[in-house]
Amino acid sequence: MDILCLGDSLTYGYGVPREDCWCTLSSVLTRHSFLNFGVNGATTGEMLERWESGLAAQASATKAEVFVMGGLNDLFMGIGPAVPLANVLAICEQAIAAGLRPAVGMPMQISPDVDEAWCDGPIDVDWVRSAYAELAEALLAQCRERGIRTIDFRPLIGPAELSFDGIHLNRQGHRRMAEAVAAFWKNDRKS
Repeated sequence: MDILCLGDSLTYGYGVPREDCWCTLSSVLTRHSFLNFGVNGATTGEMLERWESGLAAQASATKAEVFVMGGLNDLFMGIGPAVPLANVLAICEQAIAAGLRPAVGMPMQISPDVDEAWCDGPIDVDWVRSAYAELAEALLAQCRERGIRTIDFRPLIGPAELSFDGIHLNRQGHRRMAEAVAAFWKNDRKS
């Protein structure tokens, strides 16, 4: 089975070799094909645009399942949680309308060590943390309401699984995500 993975740098695997990215590792662990369509720096608006301009057709043609994870880049740009919430849900609803099964990932919170000095430009990192917590809870609630499957990585990934920047995953973080994704798809197939 193919699983089309739409996301940002957390899906792409920023900072790690391709063979250590969670998509690649998940493919090895499950023998499914996790197709990595993550783009470094992508906002959920850009993800929705990519979905509508070709990825939806590709997923439909192969009857792929769809995994979506994103929203932190929106928040880093000062975009409130309502926008990424609406964009992620739009991708999921379009997938459902096309007869595809979506799943949504809730990425981990950024490290408490990340501060404004790390970021380019004026960013209120405390606001980003707060807005992300709001986004994750709203997304979980909306997905449950609509029967959309979710994987919550927040309790699984801590500072030890993050790279030097406190935002991206290190190799250990990718391994933990891959194990969670593999367990999810294995358990989901049984239901």
